[in-house]
Amino acid sequence: MSDGPILVTGAGGFVCSEVALALHRAGHDVVALDQRFDAATTERLRALNRIEGDLPEALARGPETVAAVIHGAAITASPERLGLSQAGHIRRNTDLLTATLDHTRSTGAKRFLFVSSMGVFEPDDSPTPGGKVTEATRPTATCAYCAAKHAGELLTHAAAEPGFETASLRLGNIVGPHEAVRETRQHLCLVNRMIAEARASGVITVQTPDALREWAWLPDQADGIARLLTSDDFSTHAAVLHAGSPPALSDLDLARAIAERVPGTTVRLAQPPHAAIRPPMASDHDSALNRTHWTPMDAALDQLIPMEATP
Repeated sequence: MSDGPILVTGAGGFVCSEVALALHRAGHDVVALDQRFDAATTERLRALNRIEGDLPEALARGPETVAAVIHGAAITASPERLGLSQAGHIRRNTDLLTATLDHTRSTGAKRFLFVSSMGVFEPDDSPTPGGKVTEATRPTATCAYCAAKHAGELLTHAAAEPGFETASLRLGNIVGPHEAVRETRQHLCLVNRMIAEARASGVITVQTPDALREWAWLPDQADGIARLLTSDDFSTHAAVLHAGSPPALSDLDLARAIAERVPGTTVRLAQPPHAAIRPPMASDHDSALNRTHWTPMDAALDQLIPMEATP
């Protein structure tokens, strides 16, 4: 990569704050950018340069030269919760991406990674080799967030040119410490919701007991993203990569594992019919993410349960 810091947008959030820290741990100069950093994230990122503000204005206050950009800034809350139309929601997310892409080119950066989502898939999308959703599976989801992510992958690919490598990375189910609700992301992951249920009421109600989901431990995933961005084969894979093949676990087994660690917790099953859930994520490519040694859920819960969930 060229000289200069690595810019991470959305670095005040659950995932990209950890990605920024992983890059810092790997010895890179990192600039963390977000609309707002809460007090806890500010403390965690205290060793990093931080820029706070609306994206276009914050980008303008950033370094003139950067080596690479990871674009994770996105609105994941639904249009209804934010009082936006479908079109307005799509525009806000694609505006964030195109503004960052355009700015990135003006800084002389050589690499750009767009953080996409497995939300681009519906449960019955196909093909699913080995029962997994891979890069070979054709995405068909059309919700506003899903469409913006899918469109963003195409826009990111189209922006590549000689001297400017781009890639999109689809993230799936992630669990880790320091997760909190914020305006643009108004829910916790299923693991932390179940832990919160167990602590609050002593009962976990499992809505989709047979659903099989992959679970990536965020610190593992963040280290993998840092390795991917700086690897020699950054742009030799497909234009869109899946973030590895984390271990999968059924929702019922997950609830039981949490109940074992929160004394007095009862697991109940919601009445059928149960909603369909997409199959677990996997990757067909030998990328840095697929060479990750994933922390198993039992070890993740042993670290997570002693912490207080943030509702």
